[in-house]
Amino acid sequence: MPELCVYALTSRLSGALDVRGIAGEPLQAVHLGRLDAIVGRVRATPKPTDRNLRRYGKTMSDLWRRVPALLPARFGTSARDVEDLRAMVRARERMIRRRLRAVRHRAQMTTRLVTTHGDPPAAIERSSGTTYLRSRQREQAVPAFAPLRAAVRRWVREERVEKRHGVASIYHLVPRGSIERYRSAMERAAQDAGVRMVTSGPFPPYAFADAW
Repeated sequence: MPELCVYALTSRLSGALDVRGIAGEPLQAVHLGRLDAIVGRVRATPKPTDRNLRRYGKTMSDLWRRVPALLPARFGTSARDVEDLRAMVRARERMIRRRLRAVRHRAQMTTRLVTTHGDPPAAIERSSGTTYLRSRQREQAVPAFAPLRAAVRRWVREERVEKRHGVASIYHLVPRGSIERYRSAMERAAQDAGVRMVTSGPFPPYAFADAW
């Protein structure tokens, strides 16, 4: 029995999407109250092969260029039918609408740089919520990025930081119309500070779709 492969959530759409999914299926909008879910009907959930992941990336980019606000779904998200999809969204609808407002007309820019190896992990005192939050902030701190952050702060709506295996990934939510100014300012600041980094994008706001 065909199932719904879920690609993204967006505000209510008008007009046809004219975008194909991972399996080449035409995508359609399913109305869920004040939201639309963008889905494709497939025989089985696509497997995360290199080819399918590339197709997923292309599909998401095509969708993102066509709509003002988009929250990508994780690869492989699926629903049995429309009622199953409605149940997935219902409990989080208010938060999803807030996230859609945050990403509206914005792009994700990603900067990666190597951090100091061998930093000891911050101690976490689980009996104190405040101590835990401060510990998490110390874990995610990237001191070398501070002058770069200052140079692009005017364009950044939100920031997310990830540190894995000595590499820090900093994700910024930036107005689509300011991408080149943001990129130029980031590159100049990195050169002035002697920081080696790579900035890529624009991308759909993958790192900012946490409500869903």
